[in-house]
Amino acid sequence: MTIEIPIKFITPHKIEDTHLLDDGDNTGDVSSIISGTHEVIEDGPYTVFRMKNTGQQLVYSNFTNGIYDTNLNSLSEVTPQDEKWDEIQSHVKKKTKSNTPIWLRILFGHACNYSCSYCLQKDIGNPDERSKIWTLDSFIDTVKTKLDLSQTEKIDLWGGETMLYWKSITPIIDEFDREGMQWYFATNGTPLRQKHIDYMSKIKGIGLFGISHDGPGHVSLRGKEFLWDPITIEVLKNMQKNREKIRFSFNPVVTATNYDLFAINNFFRDYMLEVGLDPDLVTISYTLGRVHADEDHDGSVSMDHVIRGDDLKKFKDILDRYIECQIEQAHGIADHGLLRSNIFHNGPRSVLGYGETFQKQILPNISTVCGADDDQVLSVDVAGNVRTCPHVDDSFISGTLNKLEDVVIKKVDYSRYDKHCKVCPVYRLCKSNCPINVPDFVFLTNCALEKVWNKAIQRGAFKAIFGSDAELVESGLNETTITKYRS
Repeated sequence: MTIEIPIKFITPHKIEDTHLLDDGDNTGDVSSIISGTHEVIEDGPYTVFRMKNTGQQLVYSNFTNGIYDTNLNSLSEVTPQDEKWDEIQSHVKKKTKSNTPIWLRILFGHACNYSCSYCLQKDIGNPDERSKIWTLDSFIDTVKTKLDLSQTEKIDLWGGETMLYWKSITPIIDEFDREGMQWYFATNGTPLRQKHIDYMSKIKGIGLFGISHDGPGHVSLRGKEFLWDPITIEVLKNMQKNREKIRFSFNPVVTATNYDLFAINNFFRDYMLEVGLDPDLVTISYTLGRVHADEDHDGSVSMDHVIRGDDLKKFKDILDRYIECQIEQAHGIADHGLLRSNIFHNGPRSVLGYGETFQKQILPNISTVCGADDDQVLSVDVAGNVRTCPHVDDSFISGTLNKLEDVVIKKVDYSRYDKHCKVCPVYRLCKSNCPINVPDFVFLTNCALEKVWNKAIQRGAFKAIFGSDAELVESGLNETTITKYRS
């Protein structure tokens, strides 16, 4: 999950205060968002890298997602576009929604038993499980009549604290469960009990639980510690015993006071070893804490939770060391005690996943990371409203399931690629950040953090493939300007 951090009204930062310009990335020089003109900028898909151990220069294209020598001879195993890729492309950059979703995300409400310092959702207080939502039966009937879920691969269940809505969750699973269906639960973990394990062990699909816990920063950022509660330990052990049906990850948010990846990793590893859980069966899914504000919301907490300024440089160093240690561990050079993570192992935006895509020149679909612009990614609430995403309030309601053909997703901006991102060396990883309309300085604050995160993954992918540290020489080059690097 991407955590969006609301901000109080603040004076926009100077660009140099938010952007880490430490290499040959020229995005800041040509961006019309930074200049304020908001005009379409020229193409510049090529970035030149230098391998530090050999001096060899390589060219990466964010248009083809391929690697080339300086004469633009492909060094990738070119994977041709196929009908599947073309089909995916037909569904993105949309503000409409299809009635045949691949991914369905259901919001039950914002009730929660925690008051996390950076969270958008503030319906706090009652820690008890809620009764069945009165609109639920009508919602299920509407889904059955208005949607075709035959191709749906994953259904996300969201709160607030999702598990407080258990009485409304089980009727949905009972109705729509089938073989191969992935049921994702975003949870802070405190309500998890054996009854949830007993139920999930009998479903046809698989239950995936993302447990929001910030490791060493948990108490100060979220609230009371609970992992050592005997009930929690027993539930997590039973999850691991039922891995064919139930799996869990720990999902810490990386923030200005909690960005030491080694400390976070060691917290979870040491905890699991202490209580008798198997660390090899658990992934850490790190989430960047970003800023959120739009024309209707000033927010309720400050920007202080977002990594920026001098802390970006410190975070960059930690990321580089972390990825280097993961590479050493993968090659058997040293055991650093690092767990599987979404930074290095899991998914197309990890070091290994991203490295495979450009090694084989596999084109990721040009879409937002969250899928808001994909007409086959559908976010709804149990009142039957269609929303931009599950993490926003009612001002983002864009229509209803009963009139899905009239839905137009509200308050999103898909134009940043043309104004800012098309020359960025990590566009294929970042995909222009969250698409919700935000002031320029908010977008640029998030962009600075995204660049540090995704450039580290990109450098790590180069090192994993070529065995050398890679230095970014210059980005934003086109067919003409790249010629100065020809050998």
